Amino acid sequence: MAINFPATTGQATDGTFTYTVAGIVYAWNGSSWAAAGAGASATDRSLFSVTTNSANATPALSYDNNTGVFTYTPPLPESDTLQSVVDRGSTVTTDIQTRGKLDCRPTSGGVANSIYIDPNSGNGELKLYNDVKALFGFGDDLQIYHSDPDNYIKSIQGTLKIQGNAITLENEDGDEQYIECVDDGSVKIYDDGTPRLETSSTGVTISGALTAGGLTYPTTNGTSGDVLTSDGSGNVTWSAPTGLQSRATISNTSSLANDATANVSFTTPKTYVLLKVETSHGAWVTLYSDTSSRTADASRQISVDPIPGSGVLAEVITTGAQTQLITPGAICFNSSGSGTTYAKIVNKSGSTANVQVTLTYVALEA
Repeated sequence: MAINFPATTGQATDGTFTYTVAGIVYAWNGSSWAAAGAGASATDRSLFSVTTNSANATPALSYDNNTGVFTYTPPLPESDTLQSVVDRGSTVTTDIQTRGKLDCRPTSGGVANSIYIDPNSGNGELKLYNDVKALFGFGDDLQIYHSDPDNYIKSIQGTLKIQGNAITLENEDGDEQYIECVDDGSVKIYDDGTPRLETSSTGVTISGALTAGGLTYPTTNGTSGDVLTSDGSGNVTWSAPTGLQSRATISNTSSLANDATANVSFTTPKTYVLLKVETSHGAWVTLYSDTSSRTADASRQISVDPIPGSGVLAEVITTGAQTQLITPGAICFNSSGSGTTYAKIVNKSGSTANVQVTLTYVALEA
């Protein structure tokens, strides 16, 4: 404690010049002040007192040397933020560790508090360990977390929206794209770095083979007028359209003596329209729906008409090299559904001959 003693110039030095402070009498001996008399003990605490003022922005401690009273003015309550501590040059840690919840919620005014991470020091990381969730919304509606070995982004309620002028999904090295979305542009889907599907303002472009519904479609164009056809095994190819069938012919030649008979077979569609029958020599030609009908008709004479329903499809008798028109066209068929027409040819040329019979028809059934 400092004492402001009076000036001693010209004063007595025999102890008669005194000065009293806080009940203590000090005497000047010519070289210094010395406590003397009653209350001379400077350690008597009853001689001092302390008073406290209200808190103030500027704390202070003062002493009244006449009364022995110390007056203390405390500082205002602290209102520091982490940033204000940093600004004062204090030593702080860049890590915040918690074993409970770290809440960032709106204040009473509705303005959300924020957590700022400054990347100027270190990596600026916010690290959440396994199964620790970052929760968003009052109902924890959005959750982001890692649960070894997988990573999750969950939208518990509402729609999960990812917004941006351009959005890409890539591998962890960033050198291979999976999906690319461009604002006012295309959406591309990649396979091993190669775009395979791309949208445009007019539709979708597919690069490579298209497999849909178990069918694999060709990757090249066909010729003009071709149509897509399936082979029944999942492969689709270009081929010329079948449409209406063209007429066709089929022939059989048999070496026969005069009036001799030959039972022959023609390879024909299962069902067809017979247009004409041509013979190289005079002959009696009969077409049947099956072999049993031909056998049953074997004894019928040339002058006898076949009985309706007997299995006879068509019959012509010629006198030489002749073409017999079938008017109207006769519908012929194999009763068992095979591609065969059974026939009986009788040589009526008057001598042994190689009798050739030609059928002209239009297919109705393959």
